[in-house]
Amino acid sequence: MRSSENPGKAPQAGFETHHARPVLGICVAMGFTTLLDQTIFGLALPRLRDSLHASPDELQLIVSVYSIAFGIALVPAGRLGDLIGRRLLFLVGLAMFSGFSLVGGLADTAQVLIVARLLQGVGAGMINTQVLGLIQDLFRGDSQARALGRYASAGGLAGLAGPVLGGLILALTPAEVGWRLMFLVNVPFGVVIFYLALRHLPHGRAAAGRFSVDGMGLVLLSAVTLFSMLATLQQADTLLSARNSLLAAIGAAALFLLWERQYQRRGGSPILGAGLTGSLGYVLGTLVAMFQFAGGTTFGMVTTLFFLDGLKTGPLLFALLSIAPAVGMMVSSARSWRFAARFGRMGVVAAIAAYMAALVLLGAGALLLPARGILLLYPLLGLLLGASGGLIHAPNQAMALAEVGAGEGRGTAAGFFQLSQRLASSIGMSWGIGLFLDGAKAHGGLLAWRHAFAEALVLILGLLGAALAASLADLIRRRRIHAMRVGALGGATGLD
Repeated sequence: MRSSENPGKAPQAGFETHHARPVLGICVAMGFTTLLDQTIFGLALPRLRDSLHASPDELQLIVSVYSIAFGIALVPAGRLGDLIGRRLLFLVGLAMFSGFSLVGGLADTAQVLIVARLLQGVGAGMINTQVLGLIQDLFRGDSQARALGRYASAGGLAGLAGPVLGGLILALTPAEVGWRLMFLVNVPFGVVIFYLALRHLPHGRAAAGRFSVDGMGLVLLSAVTLFSMLATLQQADTLLSARNSLLAAIGAAALFLLWERQYQRRGGSPILGAGLTGSLGYVLGTLVAMFQFAGGTTFGMVTTLFFLDGLKTGPLLFALLSIAPAVGMMVSSARSWRFAARFGRMGVVAAIAAYMAALVLLGAGALLLPARGILLLYPLLGLLLGASGGLIHAPNQAMALAEVGAGEGRGTAAGFFQLSQRLASSIGMSWGIGLFLDGAKAHGGLLAWRHAFAEALVLILGLLGAALAASLADLIRRRRIHAMRVGALGGATGLD
């Protein structure tokens, strides 16, 4: 039975087409592959930084540019998928993701690696929006919630396998070779999934209607993100100082909102259409996703650097310590659809609060405990972090996308949802890593690493606090709607 704070239409009986199951298998496998890249990539950071002599700014770009490209590719890819079908775009995106993983593994400079990560992110963004569109096309009701839960559980499985695989690679290979293999491991996965996609993905038909891509909107939104990132990269005495970059980002954001309104009035299909901004449930769900994803990805990168560089933990030991959060996420993600059906938005609020509580305890431990104590504390709290994180993403996504009608374009709605996550993530990671590295080098020594980690956690808690506020606002909205409907029903039946 659905909880009272989830008003809406009566639950729709789940259904799936005859080819839905193999397609879901491909979607889950692709989710595993792209997330495996992310979990392995974090372990590779110290080695590739030393191998390519990457500066702190270059390291921030290597980490963040993938998310920028991923996000920018989502909206046009989602629109194209709605109009011409998802199969071709999925295959092209997969070829790009796998091909530029190969380029990244063979890179000999930080600049080449930045470009490879940029184009790899474009491919991943093209894939991801088609995956979400396919799940929305082929499943409904409880079947869709289960499918999204299985797709989300791929993240937990990748989180479990990725650190162990990455730790083994780094432990058993020379420093110059290990990080390269962690890129190259994507290639065989990509080849296998490409073959399966050719066989099983349905051929889409061209949809009626005029196609348009909001190119200027994409440019302006990219400018918002890039200037926001530059505020974390530039020194104060440069032309593009932090203050000037921030002002430019605000100006670009204002121009973006004005352009979107004008573009829709002229009959175009904007990135942020009135049909999306007019749905308060979708807007609040998107805000939850933005801040939660930014906080989670920033936490992952900063934690990796703290353990590998600050505590001098070997990659294999850190990989073993990371099993607990991965197991927690895998188990909770697989059951998140049941959790969402039982607790609704209140469950997401509780999960975010639990995640924040675990971060506070971890920050206190990082400041007060000896190094060995931190190593013992992390897997215990990591289990809670993984379990609570797995109960946030898929339920929130399902509730947000359920607020959007099919007429708005499911691929477009899913595309902007993912776009907002990725752009927020790129800004958050750049900001968090810059803050962490500046703090760690300010005084040197383990104490500096501890304080830098705690400062980064304060930033992450701020991001998660914003996610909690948006989730609470949606909970209040849902309960008000439910109360109004109950009151209307009572009035219609003559009840007080």
